[in-house]
Amino acid sequence: MKKLIFFIFLLSLTIFTKSYAELTSGMFINNPDVDVFVERMVRQHGFSKEYMYDVFSKTMHSGFTPKYMNKPAETVNTWASYRKNMLNDIRINYGVKYFKEHKYELLKAQNQYGVPAHIISGIIGMETNYGNSPMRFRAVDSIATLAFYYPRRAEYFQRELEALFLFAKKTDTNIFDIKSSYAGAIGIPQFMPSNVLTYAVSGTGDKHIDIINNHLDALYSVANFLKRKGWKTGEPVSIKVQVKGNKFNKYVTETPCNGYKVTVETLKKSGVVFPFQVPDETKAILFTVQGAGGKEYHAAFNNFCAVYRYNPSIHYVLGVNYLGNIVGSRAGASLYPR
Repeated sequence: MKKLIFFIFLLSLTIFTKSYAELTSGMFINNPDVDVFVERMVRQHGFSKEYMYDVFSKTMHSGFTPKYMNKPAETVNTWASYRKNMLNDIRINYGVKYFKEHKYELLKAQNQYGVPAHIISGIIGMETNYGNSPMRFRAVDSIATLAFYYPRRAEYFQRELEALFLFAKKTDTNIFDIKSSYAGAIGIPQFMPSNVLTYAVSGTGDKHIDIINNHLDALYSVANFLKRKGWKTGEPVSIKVQVKGNKFNKYVTETPCNGYKVTVETLKKSGVVFPFQVPDETKAILFTVQGAGGKEYHAAFNNFCAVYRYNPSIHYVLGVNYLGNIVGSRAGASLYPR
């Protein structure tokens, strides 16, 4: 009887999945916005209409994607809950193992780009749990859904869909074989397709760049991204600070990388206490987060904003910094200032 029930369940699931696929795949046909997109791809990049419409006839609407986009973990949680969830023992242990296994590659990328190995490692850890988070979505499904059924950011995701087609063509890859996150991020470092085309580099010197399977390419690509976004070798990312008095309040901002930059000397004179020596002339930005013990004050520096451009979330950047430092120190790395 149990076997019969299980068989009926599998049969119903198969029928549901098939009907859902048939239903959602049709959502990209006879869509005026898709037609405009196809015409542009034909005109600007030489794709054939037959190929484009064949892809869209098989592309499925990803019902979960817009839901996830409206509630990313970086924005709905406090720093205390985000840190507890993301910087857990499992991720840290994966990180230490990963760092030891890829120490040579990490240090090679550090030497070439000036980006610390532990920061590169921190990003890989936050993005894909050091390669242990499977990519469950077809990139074309996720990005097409957001490009044509998520009006708030349709223009951005249409550009990413264009880049996805170009990436598939450049690497001679079946577009349906490219897996991604719910938002269309690809590979070990979770680059959006346009960033793959712009920032992905080879760590081996090979013309073929593979950030999906090749860890050296992935590490080099992360370092290259941060370097081109303004990373300055030897400078800290951010520091948790103490405050006294109330003169510092005028320097607090909720938008660190668009905020009011002042010198460390100015912050010190306003009542900000740094836990270790930072040159007085260094530019910094003061911001707050809600920690486990209440409000925390942090000073962000230039390199904070380089990581912020990887993922524009204060919690994410703090997570990269903390995770990278913990993993690097436990793996025996020589760390740059935090």
